[in-house]
Amino acid sequence: MTTPAPSARKVTTTAVARLRLAAQCLLPGGSDANGLAQAQDPASAVRRMGAIQSQDLGSGLLAVGVRTRAGTASGVAAALASGAVVRTWTMRGTLFLVPAEDVRSFVGLAADRVMRSAATRHRGLGIAEEDVAVARKVAEEWLAGDKGLTRPELFEAFEAAGQPTAAQRGIHLLSILSHRMVLVQGPLRGRQQEFRLADEWLPRGEGLTGDDAVEYFARRYLASHGPADERDFAWWLGQPLGVVRGPFRAAAADCVPVEFDGRELFCAPEVAALLDARTGARAVVALPGFDELVLGYQDRSAAVPDAYLDRVIPGTNGVFKATFALGGRAVGTWVKGGTPAAPRVVPELFEELTASAAAGVERAAARIEAYWAG
Repeated sequence: MTTPAPSARKVTTTAVARLRLAAQCLLPGGSDANGLAQAQDPASAVRRMGAIQSQDLGSGLLAVGVRTRAGTASGVAAALASGAVVRTWTMRGTLFLVPAEDVRSFVGLAADRVMRSAATRHRGLGIAEEDVAVARKVAEEWLAGDKGLTRPELFEAFEAAGQPTAAQRGIHLLSILSHRMVLVQGPLRGRQQEFRLADEWLPRGEGLTGDDAVEYFARRYLASHGPADERDFAWWLGQPLGVVRGPFRAAAADCVPVEFDGRELFCAPEVAALLDARTGARAVVALPGFDELVLGYQDRSAAVPDAYLDRVIPGTNGVFKATFALGGRAVGTWVKGGTPAAPRVVPELFEELTASAAAGVERAAARIEAYWAG
């Protein structure tokens, strides 16, 4: 734990929660003047966030949409189709939506560590180097020339080449090829994404490496997730604390320190400027499951009060429900109801809200429904 600097201002849990809400560009009607307004387009939203967790595709796309001014499902799909936003395995062996120009840097940092941790599983699935070579050859032959195949289509091609895909073996082959920068996921085709060859789909260039990459991502993380500390960032990036400490401190030198529960957290100056204004204290937003506001930190207590932890993450089993947040703190969950033609947000609130907050819940739900309709 980093000892707070003597000049660091002490802040409360509620202050940390609402400052993070502002940093993540989730304030409804945020002002352009402080650089914290919602993004004008989906690619800008992803670029602002650095990366958005997306192991559940629908949740990841919605996370982009709620950070985009008047964001819609079709608009986020267009960002994938254009190649500006790419979905692939990056930090912690998890799928993220990332700006196309940063894919090589993210994957380059993550690949060795993730593949080492998965090595036992790969052996158990009978995946040897010669099997990866066969899968790579199949992918390159089928996808060359800017062609795309969905996961079931690639699995069919793998099977035809003698590579079984059952029992998650196919998923692991795709992950290996993605960590080797052979594949990325691009345009949507219905509810599936097409895989594309990375060298055809991504911008040219090698990407950043080592401390340069870590510091670059630390700056992006602090701007979009602060207040946060090096432990939060190390968890998010999926790297040991010793690897990130120096680059994180270099990035934090341009930030404002605050003291929270004996920890020194850092945030961008424009976020710190909102401390006295209580900006966001009454803001209500509806968020998808696995959202960065909840999941983007090692310590999630600011976003999810202890009393509600099991209702947002039942059994702490790794499944994060879609939530309503008031001032950046969870006050309920929601599920998708209605009909396929007219889906609706169905809230389950944890507490009785004021009339103003209840009206905010209705507006936040309408925002999600507008995203689906667009």
